[in-house]
Amino acid sequence: MAFMNFRRFTAATCVTLVALTAAGCAGGASGITSLFGSPFEYVGGNGGGAVTPGGTSTGGARAGAGSAGEGTIDPCTLPDAQKFVRISMRNQATNDFVHYFMILIAFVQTDEAEGAVCERDVPLYTSFGYTRLAADTPLGTFCIPAGSLVYFHEAGRFRKAGGSGTTGLGSAIAPAQGTNATFDEFFVSGGAQVPVPNIILFHNPGTGDGARLQISFPNPDPCGSDQINTSTPLCQQDSFYYVDARDQLSGSTALGVGSGRRVSAEIQGTGCECSGFQNAFQSLRFAAAAQCSEFARGGSIEYVFVRDDRTPAFPQLVWRVTAANGAVLHDFDPRSGVR
Repeated sequence: MAFMNFRRFTAATCVTLVALTAAGCAGGASGITSLFGSPFEYVGGNGGGAVTPGGTSTGGARAGAGSAGEGTIDPCTLPDAQKFVRISMRNQATNDFVHYFMILIAFVQTDEAEGAVCERDVPLYTSFGYTRLAADTPLGTFCIPAGSLVYFHEAGRFRKAGGSGTTGLGSAIAPAQGTNATFDEFFVSGGAQVPVPNIILFHNPGTGDGARLQISFPNPDPCGSDQINTSTPLCQQDSFYYVDARDQLSGSTALGVGSGRRVSAEIQGTGCECSGFQNAFQSLRFAAAAQCSEFARGGSIEYVFVRDDRTPAFPQLVWRVTAANGAVLHDFDPRSGVR
């Protein structure tokens, strides 16, 4: 329930989200709750550690839990440096392109919602490429609440128009060259300065290029009045793929050793991977201490894709998160060998 502290719920929303394992709820606003809590039971058990495909990762508290004082931060009082996070992204797999689906979601602070964005800073977000939603909007398995700011990097397109070979890539990164990782064409080695979101979500919504690659079966109408719980559990939803230069899956289409498909449970720092709950995203820190799935305003995130199909498995997208003062909040999973 990392989102739970960012929105003041009305009687129309699902009050059972306060439970550790949220159940699906009926009623007019039930679809919205797919962002605030999962309608599915946790797959793999519960407790302090999150069971990932093939292995167990140690984890801290649930993403967003126990973050006292989250509602006391007024984004309108923050200095400009605190309105951004610097993000870099690189591929360390030597034989595979990576095709990823990155969605950033920010909430605007209003009388009804406690978000990360001051109303007067909305143009900062829209000039970067965020879109402000006029109505609740389905995005794959999730329902994005009206008024949210959403940025879907390159709309999930593998390649930009006119690109070829290892250049002109969109939401994709070319293979590493020997021991030298290849950086994303947008999220470069020095990082791209991004207006800070509340949520970072790697999720294939099944549109555009993702419609051809998608393997998970999405919720057909996450914003519907009656939630239909037919999708794959959130932690097993597609997040990124290993592909060749033609955007064809590299490896089998079945999850497991040799798979071309990766899911949010295999991403370091999602609630799925580190907390044992169905929070398939990473979230903005509001409290003094960072939860295992949280990043910081004014800091940086280094994402690194790896490919190591060993058993037991470990995260195949790892991150290093620093605070504005340079302190390391989370370091790369040591099993990845990334430094």
